[in-house]
Amino acid sequence: MSRLGIDFGTSATVAVLAGPDQRIRPLLFDASPLLPSAVFAGADLLTGADAERSALAHPSGLEPNPKRRIDDGTVWLGEREVPVVDLVAAVLDRVAAEARRVTGGSLDEVVLTHPASWARTRLDVLAEAARRAGLGGVGFVAEPVAAAAYFTTVLGGALDSGRCLVVYDLGAGTFDIGIVRHTATGFDVVAADGLDDVGGLDLDAALVRHVRSLTAADTAAWGRLDWPRTPADQHPRRALWHGARAAKEQLSRHATADLHVPLVETDLHVTREEFEKVARPYLERTVVLTLDTLRAAAVPREEIAGVFLVGGSSRIPLAATLLHRALSIPPTAIDHPELVVAEGSLHARPTVLAPPAPPAILVQTVPAPAEAAVQTPVPLRPAQGPDAAALDAGAAPRRSLKRIVLIGLVVLSLAVAGLAVSLRALENRRDSGSTSASSTSASSTSAPPPEAADVVFSEDGSLLAAGIGETAQIWDVASRRRLAVLSGHGGGTYGGAVEGVAFAPGGTTLATASQDGTVRLWDVTTGAQIGDPLPGEMSGNNTARLSDVDFSADGKLLATAGVLGTRVWDLSTRQLIATFGDGGTWDVAFSRDGERLAAGKHGSTTEVFDVHDLKSRPAQYGGHRIASDISANIFGVAFSPNGKLLATAAGDRTVLLRDLVNDGFYVPALTGHTGSIWDVDFSPDGFYLVTASEDGTIRRWEVKSGKEVGQLRDASATSLGRAVAWSRNGNIAATDAGSVRLWNLATPETSVKL
Repeated sequence: MSRLGIDFGTSATVAVLAGPDQRIRPLLFDASPLLPSAVFAGADLLTGADAERSALAHPSGLEPNPKRRIDDGTVWLGEREVPVVDLVAAVLDRVAAEARRVTGGSLDEVVLTHPASWARTRLDVLAEAARRAGLGGVGFVAEPVAAAAYFTTVLGGALDSGRCLVVYDLGAGTFDIGIVRHTATGFDVVAADGLDDVGGLDLDAALVRHVRSLTAADTAAWGRLDWPRTPADQHPRRALWHGARAAKEQLSRHATADLHVPLVETDLHVTREEFEKVARPYLERTVVLTLDTLRAAAVPREEIAGVFLVGGSSRIPLAATLLHRALSIPPTAIDHPELVVAEGSLHARPTVLAPPAPPAILVQTVPAPAEAAVQTPVPLRPAQGPDAAALDAGAAPRRSLKRIVLIGLVVLSLAVAGLAVSLRALENRRDSGSTSASSTSASSTSAPPPEAADVVFSEDGSLLAAGIGETAQIWDVASRRRLAVLSGHGGGTYGGAVEGVAFAPGGTTLATASQDGTVRLWDVTTGAQIGDPLPGEMSGNNTARLSDVDFSADGKLLATAGVLGTRVWDLSTRQLIATFGDGGTWDVAFSRDGERLAAGKHGSTTEVFDVHDLKSRPAQYGGHRIASDISANIFGVAFSPNGKLLATAAGDRTVLLRDLVNDGFYVPALTGHTGSIWDVDFSPDGFYLVTASEDGTIRRWEVKSGKEVGQLRDASATSLGRAVAWSRNGNIAATDAGSVRLWNLATPETSVKL
């Protein structure tokens, strides 16, 4: 009997195999028990070291942490969209292939581990990925339960009924704390929590920052190491980060380690004391969270039977020292803590998921197309992005995400050959894994209200426009009167929601960019469409969705952002004059001085083009990342009024201000938002910034200091945070669900709803 236990991790996956003799051995991938969880989308989906090597030449094709994208549905990699379930399946397929190679046959049992906080929706993704990987039905074990099973079974640790084990799990990408109580029937997770921004990669990054401080004089070399622009720069960057990880691991065993810094071409002697100084703030946060979790669960010290260190980064001696001091309990540590969860899963009692209840569906008879296709449309810029803290706690999101899923065509009978049934799932609520019930009656089904996706002021601040559903709406700011509702978009693969709006200089023309893939120009005075739409493109068999649009300072050029990248049109000829298709683009902005065009990309990169030479290679800027190569999409870009500063807003919950004249950061990263930052804009004088975040807040910042100076609020607002704009007159507008709110800074606590 062959049994396989898999710990699918954020940065690395571990699998162990129990053979007929019941001896448990780790599977090896490229001679290591750690399989990088990274997936590269090329002609095929590559995993592990193969994925990381391929990313050196084509970084936009790499997803380093599929586990973090578990709620995203699909991700854009390279030149195509890839379902997240396929990324997970690729990793599991690699594990399954190696397991079958070792056993020479089939597997009798497969167990997958998961964070204790994961609800049914996420487990269903894992289960489907396992099915696609040919693993069939799998059992599930929570990670702290697997660790507790290892502690009692493999180590023979004493854990009497009613007492608790503290599982301190410090992995490469995250930190998790679990409190597990031994009961008469097994193990119960009393409490669990975690930190998404503390892990081995963050400690690697801290060590790299320390090394940078020692060699900061070589700015050219560090510029290439921090923001590689070519494959030739990717190799030394990779060598630096691999060297930092190796030095960190050596310092867990020895008092000193040497670290070579490529391009700077120097070798540094690093001591454990130096490393612990930069690592301490991170490790202290893990200890504080451990204590907070114990207090919240009302577990007294007398009930704690032990503290168990798991995860590869828990080897760091300072982690055990800080825990011992805080709890007065010596932690249990082993030689290979990264194997604990996978091996423990084979000693625990797995849970098998019951089949999910089928969602209520609307049945509609339609003519059969020539060829049936299964498609899963997901908004290019979601109405609400994943808040890692909320979702990892298994909580319901602030606003349920609506995903319209075309399931396919079902032939009813020979008598009605040529007809099919289109099944439309009405709503999928991430509510602790449950599926909401909907009526099957067409008369009782209503479409979700349209979302406001973008907002913009005219050049003089007198007009305001917003994309709401498949329309663009225009208001007179002084009177708050709506002047026009512009309709015409629709019919694309993903519908026709207007994702981007922009006024031309002078305010007489409005451009709208839509998920139907087209751009339309409108006469603001009459509300009439100007000419035919600028034609859209196809991404495979689907409409190439657009997410933003902007006019150049002279009004002669128009740029769009979308799934195929950045496009630039000459409006005098209506000809496409430049295409930049290296990965999807979220946002575009021209500088007001007419010199530059910025494009916020998928995967932590911002491109800046010379407007007068669009054929030249753009400058590429990075800096947005949680740790090492963990990327954050650039959702918003904005130039200061003088064109000297570029603000970029990203999924890592920060805004960066880059000085384009001196080629460096103007101030440290702007931090404070607790969710992805969707949009950013400068004040008319350039002294302040305003940001909109999926945490539901609109915040103002002083550019000179990078400090937050206030928030815009309204007690009646329900869903702030998707888009924001600052007018020349000082007004600030932001989207709120299907409407727009307008603030005057004299009264930041109240707004006018348009």
